[in-house]
Amino acid sequence: MTSLLALALLAASPTAETANVYALPKDAFVETARHDLTTLQQFVGGMRGVMNGVAANQKLFVARADQVYSPEQKRTLLSTWGSLFAYFSATEGLRQKYWDFVKLSPTDPRHAWGFLLTHTALTALLANGLQFAELALNNPQLETLFDEKNDEFGVPPGAFATFKLKAIHVATSMQLFTGDNYGVVAVPLLKRQKNGDDPSVKWAIDEMKADSKLAKRALVKNGGQLFLGNAKDVVVDTSAHTLFPAQKTFAEWMGDTKVARLGKPFITRDDIDTLVLPKLQPGDIIVSRQNWFLSNIGLPGFWPHAELYVGTAADLGKAFDADPEVLKWVQGQLEKAATFSALLARRYPAKWKAYAEGADFQGHAPIRVIESISEGVSFTAVEHAFGVDYLGALRPRLTKLDKARAIERAFNYQGRPYDFDFDFFSDTTLVCTELVYKSYLPGADSRGVSIDLVDVAGRRTLPANEYVKRFDAESQSKNPQLDFVLFLDGNEKAGKAAPADEAAFRATWKRLKWDIAQK
Repeated sequence: MTSLLALALLAASPTAETANVYALPKDAFVETARHDLTTLQQFVGGMRGVMNGVAANQKLFVARADQVYSPEQKRTLLSTWGSLFAYFSATEGLRQKYWDFVKLSPTDPRHAWGFLLTHTALTALLANGLQFAELALNNPQLETLFDEKNDEFGVPPGAFATFKLKAIHVATSMQLFTGDNYGVVAVPLLKRQKNGDDPSVKWAIDEMKADSKLAKRALVKNGGQLFLGNAKDVVVDTSAHTLFPAQKTFAEWMGDTKVARLGKPFITRDDIDTLVLPKLQPGDIIVSRQNWFLSNIGLPGFWPHAELYVGTAADLGKAFDADPEVLKWVQGQLEKAATFSALLARRYPAKWKAYAEGADFQGHAPIRVIESISEGVSFTAVEHAFGVDYLGALRPRLTKLDKARAIERAFNYQGRPYDFDFDFFSDTTLVCTELVYKSYLPGADSRGVSIDLVDVAGRRTLPANEYVKRFDAESQSKNPQLDFVLFLDGNEKAGKAAPADEAAFRATWKRLKWDIAQK
């Protein structure tokens, strides 16, 4: 097949309406494409993690069709599908966002970037989607279960039927073969632009090739059976209104709003300086949400991210260095430091220097937050940590000593990689909530914050939403673990965030995962 024919077939593929990311200035486009390629890498890693969980629970998926699942088994099945669905939604959103590359001349540098993003996304969707479909397609009970509405993960009714239509469809499979052939032309264009050594580009090229092989292998092995078994559903489901794999508003927003608002969160620097920082204290637990930054997308709930506020080095010293209990504990440590600040400086000299004197990965200073992001457990400034659309803060009802111990643990974890598998039983890598959870984990010498892990896709983990849910549940109890500090509530229609009260914050955990346009 010639490259021109391949391009023509790609262009003929029906897609959702996308935003004109190609209208961005050249440098801004390349920056956006690199950012989205890194984001896509997170999504693909998340898909792989979920599919590893599927493999670990394979007996549950291949059980007899007439078997009645227990509530616990249903929870595992639904959270697995919900988590995978979320990654599929985001990946498809990125694919649609860059689809207009087919309208550009192959000599346009943006053309190759668009191909790389769209085809890497497609191959990942098919490699994982065909594998998942093979397990579920011949089990009517599973298909019925997966087609039910799942608010916790933002799964609309009929999602699995639409998933099958897109993942197990001759037209989609043709895109796979067409794109592979066209890659012979498009990939060298990137290399000629001197982008071949970019780590994210290298990853995408390798991932695209590996996932294409897996998808083709699945088609050769089970394609006939899958297409035959799905033929009736394809005819029936083509009239479905649900857009693959998320609702129409999400797909449109994923393209339009992200381009328009990249780097323009609702919470401004003025909001941070006047409404946020004056109320915070070292040790506060922060929950945040950026509508256009889909961190922890495979976990349920409205709040996707949690972080630990430590303040500046001066704030830290003011909070802990003169506290009698903290001083007694510090002076009993091997370092024999005079203050808590001095203990951290002696125990973690390089980390302390980076925290007290350095800037974060974006070049912002001073450092005030420790959080686990795709770059790993990082020291960050408020420009990154609080430059979001929604922000909430909770204060543990603990002594200063307990908070100092939590911050010391967080310093210990700083520098470790991000945990794309959400494995809470390993300290080698950490997801965002895991950092907060383990920093405040109750122990013999610390009261801590007690919060239950939940089962997601067969793994015990902790969505950030659970902190707000627990706060809401304990709000009327005699001994709540957390106190309300602040809440800035974003509004997509108004284009800004505004202070809201404790009652409004307590209810946020009930908001839908994809609730991006608050009334």
